[in-house]
Amino acid sequence: MSTLDTLQTSSASLGAPLRIQSIEAIPVIAPFSRLYPDGDVPGWLLQPAASHRTLQRKGQYSTLIRIRTEDGLEGVGECYGLPAPKVTAQVVRDIIEPLLIGEDANAIDRLWSRVFTSMSGGGQVRGYYLEAMSGVDIALWDLKGKAYGVPVHSLLGGPHRDRVAVYASPIPMLETPAESATYALGFVEQGFDAIKLKLGRGRRVDLAHAAAVREAIGDERQLLVDLNCAYTADVAVGVVAGLVDLGITWIEEPCAVDDVAGYRRIRDSAPVSLVNGETLFTRWDQRDFLVQGAVDVVMPNLARAGGITESRKLAALCETFHVDIAPHGVGSAVGLAAALHLSAAIPNFRIYEYNRLPNPLRDELTVEPFDFAASTLAVPTGPGLGIELDWDRVDQFRAE
Repeated sequence: MSTLDTLQTSSASLGAPLRIQSIEAIPVIAPFSRLYPDGDVPGWLLQPAASHRTLQRKGQYSTLIRIRTEDGLEGVGECYGLPAPKVTAQVVRDIIEPLLIGEDANAIDRLWSRVFTSMSGGGQVRGYYLEAMSGVDIALWDLKGKAYGVPVHSLLGGPHRDRVAVYASPIPMLETPAESATYALGFVEQGFDAIKLKLGRGRRVDLAHAAAVREAIGDERQLLVDLNCAYTADVAVGVVAGLVDLGITWIEEPCAVDDVAGYRRIRDSAPVSLVNGETLFTRWDQRDFLVQGAVDVVMPNLARAGGITESRKLAALCETFHVDIAPHGVGSAVGLAAALHLSAAIPNFRIYEYNRLPNPLRDELTVEPFDFAASTLAVPTGPGLGIELDWDRVDQFRAE
């Protein structure tokens, strides 16, 4: 049966349950050694950010999810893969799949709650478990969109926009300020109006790199910085003061992500927008930051923060506090598509992180490329996530 026939068959019986027949978890890895066959992977790629000082990155990772229903419909999703996609895959196989086989795929919110509460009593509802949940949830939304013949953003009540503003990320931690400036100019040439710089190597080094990039790209382009939790709050206050003098007001993860008082202290010290959320998981994790007025922008990664279901609820909570959403953009093409649909469907969207580190899982798995122009990405308009994966290409990256 063709995809079109499947859609027509499913659309003709929308009131009927979509019984889940199988859930496949596919860990995929694109080692950097493939990009550098001589084995000479540059240090900035192994350690692009302060958060990789201890555990270096050796490649790009993801766990893809493929859910099939008894009538032959299929949905795809993505679980955040760093640093061990096979672990996430096993969580899906051993815990989540048995909970969902035979269930109605239409009932996405109920299924999310079923899977979450099955482990909440044991306290294991963050980390790998929620990342595994996220990929399954995204696949269910893709499946439902295909069943109804509409894009996910339409199911979510959108779109508010058909193109999503993006920024280039990152300028990694390069050796010299001149190298950072040159790297930034490459993004300018590609058509980006906003660019993010990785910092976290001490005030003097940070400000030297930030100043060089600011001078290179000019004042008309937005320069964002990410400290990746490099500092304690008291040290971060001094670094932030220097960044503000350079006209930089987007300050991401300046200290530990759970330091609500530290964030509030930094926010009170300077006119900045404080940003966090990529290493937090749910609306419950963000609640105290919102209540204490300690954050201005929240950055959920849909492939780890509970999928589309939870990220949508987080966006609604943030809207209540007049806080914007700017999804984190590390992952494969599937996670990228999911983020574009959420970004299109919520009123309090600000900007999306379009990660540009070398990543075949992002750039080579879809039959058609994403549409980038004028510092924006087009929101896919096809049913579900609106993308088609090249499964032969996926097979080339399987980790098992």
